[in-house]
Amino acid sequence: METLAVVERGGMVESVHAGVMAVCDASGRLTAVLGSPGLVTFARSSTKPIQAIPLVESGAVDAFGLSEELLALCCASHNAEPRHVEGAAAILKAAGLDESYLQCGPHPLGNAKRYEEVLRSGTTITSIYSNCSGKHSGMLAFAKHIGADPSTYLDPNHPIQQAILRVLSDLSGVPADLIRHGTDGCGVPAFALSMGAWARAFARFAKPDDSPRGRAMARISEAMRRYPGMVAGEDRFDTELMEASGGKLMVKGGAEGFLMVVMPELGLSLVAKAIDGNQRALHPAVLRALRQLGALSDAELQKVSRWAEPEIKNTRGETVGRIVSKATLSSC
Repeated sequence: METLAVVERGGMVESVHAGVMAVCDASGRLTAVLGSPGLVTFARSSTKPIQAIPLVESGAVDAFGLSEELLALCCASHNAEPRHVEGAAAILKAAGLDESYLQCGPHPLGNAKRYEEVLRSGTTITSIYSNCSGKHSGMLAFAKHIGADPSTYLDPNHPIQQAILRVLSDLSGVPADLIRHGTDGCGVPAFALSMGAWARAFARFAKPDDSPRGRAMARISEAMRRYPGMVAGEDRFDTELMEASGGKLMVKGGAEGFLMVVMPELGLSLVAKAIDGNQRALHPAVLRALRQLGALSDAELQKVSRWAEPEIKNTRGETVGRIVSKATLSSC
């Protein structure tokens, strides 16, 4: 495995995060790598833009009058800020459903500031506060639109999950019966592909064609890049990088150290995986890779500089170390 980033303290390397990165162009050709693109792994929540494609293709988005903001929320791992919770409720209401249909389950909120706000308000954290509630609301809207049973939408054999599998097979070029799967943290099927196949699948967002699927992908990409705050929220890398790029980049992180970036202007996708599952290794490594690819200017990189070499602070608030990446992509 190659090194994504190291943790430095007192002038020494304290720990090392290994990983893999792969870059693919819209034709499906790998153009650059770090480590082996043959590594098979789950993309976890980075898959959400792909999971949203059947929602658009089926006509559910238009039938229920879902806005671009709400479409972006269907691709989100959000902070449960008011705009996120209200947005998920709006998707459900448009489909004639309510929160009782959500099966994603509640969990402590990922953003500490927002979690404290909700707890202090005395609000009970329910499924609609789940970071995946937008995705689940979208899946329920799909089920309602096509007349499928909304109570079983988590089942791998449900029409929405089968539609997602077919889309993923098409985009990645991997036969559906060869795509390995497990169960994600929110209960839906999670799919595993090689890093090269993930890069190929996401690269289709970079230069979507004029087919119904391509038009659906273009709508999803535009929604995420136009409303980055709906995709994650305050103090989040995904949102801040999309904002810093002026909407040039489509960014989506996933659990256990996965991250994808689509670069429409360059016709490229980048996927990154930290082998130890630690997200902190990805941010400096991915920013360095994006700079190498010419996807970020110096001015844009400056806007996200706190993620490029994150400081490690002690309990006194003193900077005692840094996370540094010297990872360099190799051309294929």
